[in-house]
Amino acid sequence: MILSERYNYPTDFYERSKSTFETALSTAPAYGAWQALDPGAGAPICERYGAVPELTKQMIRDHFPFGLVPNHRDVEAALRSGEVEHTYTSGTTGERVINIWDQDWWDRAEAASWKLNAHTAGLSYPQKNAKLSSSLNFGISCEEDLPIEYRLWGDRLYLSEKINLIQWQPRHFERMAKELKSFQPVVLEANPSLLARLAYWAMDEGVEMYSPAIIMFTFEFTSKIHLAAIRKVFSSPLISSFGTTETGFVLEECEAGRMHQNIGFCRIDYHPLKDAYGGPELGRMLVTTFGNPWNTVIKFDTGDLIRLHPSGTCECGRNEGLIAEAVEGRVTNVTFTTSGGLVTTMALDDALAIVPGIRDYNFIQHGTASYELQLMLAPDLALDAVGGAGSASGGSGVGSGSGAGRTSGSGSQTADCALEALRALYGADGAFDIKIMKNIYPGPAGKFRRTQANFDYDVGGLFA
Repeated sequence: MILSERYNYPTDFYERSKSTFETALSTAPAYGAWQALDPGAGAPICERYGAVPELTKQMIRDHFPFGLVPNHRDVEAALRSGEVEHTYTSGTTGERVINIWDQDWWDRAEAASWKLNAHTAGLSYPQKNAKLSSSLNFGISCEEDLPIEYRLWGDRLYLSEKINLIQWQPRHFERMAKELKSFQPVVLEANPSLLARLAYWAMDEGVEMYSPAIIMFTFEFTSKIHLAAIRKVFSSPLISSFGTTETGFVLEECEAGRMHQNIGFCRIDYHPLKDAYGGPELGRMLVTTFGNPWNTVIKFDTGDLIRLHPSGTCECGRNEGLIAEAVEGRVTNVTFTTSGGLVTTMALDDALAIVPGIRDYNFIQHGTASYELQLMLAPDLALDAVGGAGSASGGSGVGSGSGAGRTSGSGSQTADCALEALRALYGADGAFDIKIMKNIYPGPAGKFRRTQANFDYDVGGLFA
C-alpha cells in the first residue's frame, strides 16, 4: 500500500504509477497472467497495484531474457549495439539473477538520488570516485595483484580486485591507503564492512587516511560498530544509499539521518509485519521502477525491512515520498526471542554496538532458545580472551546450560557484556554460546550475513 495519509506524493507520481503499471501488464510478457487480476482502468491506481502479487527473483529467472522488456523492444539488437548488457546480481547460487542492464537509466537514477542529501546535492554528477567492495559486487576480479592501471577506468578506481577479504594481506591495506592519498577521489563508495577493516588496520598501524568529500555506503547493512570505527579514521560525511540491481537507487540517507524515497525513479508499496512481529511500523518494500525503457519492474520484493518515519516531514526539508527511519536488515536474516518475538539485524546490532571491544560478529540461532554469537575483538582483547583459556573451546566461568551463557575463550569483560546484551534482547532463558574468533569472513556473495535463524519458519506468516 501507498501511505498517502502519512506521506506526500506529487500528482505526477500517480500518473507515473499508472503508466508503468499499464505498460507492464499490456506489453511485458512476464506480467501476462496479471491482467486477469487487474480491476481495470476505472479503479484507483493503488487498488490496481494491490490486486496483483509481488515480483520475485524466481519470476525474473523464469521469464529471462525477454519477460520484463516492455513494448516489444529488440533486446538482441540493443545487446549488439552496446545500449544494454547482461549483468548478474551478487547473491548466492539460489539468489543470483541475470538482468538486462541499462547504464544510462542507472546513472540518471543515481544522479537523482544525490539530490536527497545536502552533501551530494551541490556536486555535479558523476564525480571522481574510488570503490571498495568484493569484486563479486562490482569491478575487476583477479587472484593476482593488479597494478593500478588495470584497476583505473577513467575517473573510477577499484581499490580491490579480490573476491573476499580473506585474500587481503598487509600489502593490500598499504596499497589502498597509498592509492586513496594519491588518487584523491571526491566520492568513496564502499561496503561498510570492508571499509571498517581498512579503518581497523589504519588504527592499529597508526596510519593517517585520506578523507574524500563523501563516503557512500552500499551493498549491505551498515553496522553501528563499523560506523564508529570509520568515523575515527575518516572525517568525511557518511551517507547510506539503498537499492538493488533490479530496482536501481530506491532510498538515500539525508543529512538528518533519514532515508528518503527516490521518488522520480520508483514507487514503494509498503507491506507491514503483523503487530506481534513489529508491525505496522516495520515492514517490507515492494518496489516499482519508473522510466527504465528495458525493464518494467512492478512490486519487486527487495527482501528488506524498513522502519517508517512517523510523519511526512523531515528536518532536512525534503518532504515528498516515503521517509524511513532505517533499513533494518533482510527478512531472511531475522531471528527470534525465546518467546517468539522478531529481532531484526539492526536490533541486535544496536545491542552489540554498546559493548566495547567488538570489531565484527556473526549471530546464529540454532533453535527456539539456542543461540551462537561469534565475536572478532580488538587485538589486545582477542589475545586476552584466547590466551586466558588456552583454547578456543575452553570454559569461561560464565556457566553453561539452559538460561546461561558459555564463552569459548576467557571470561573477558567484552564477552560478559555481550552475554548480558543477548539475554536482555532475546530472553534470560536462552542458551547462548559465545565464541571468540580470530576473524570473521563474508559469505560466498562477498557480503556478510550477520544474523540468521537456522530452522524453518513461515516467512509469509510474519506479514499482515
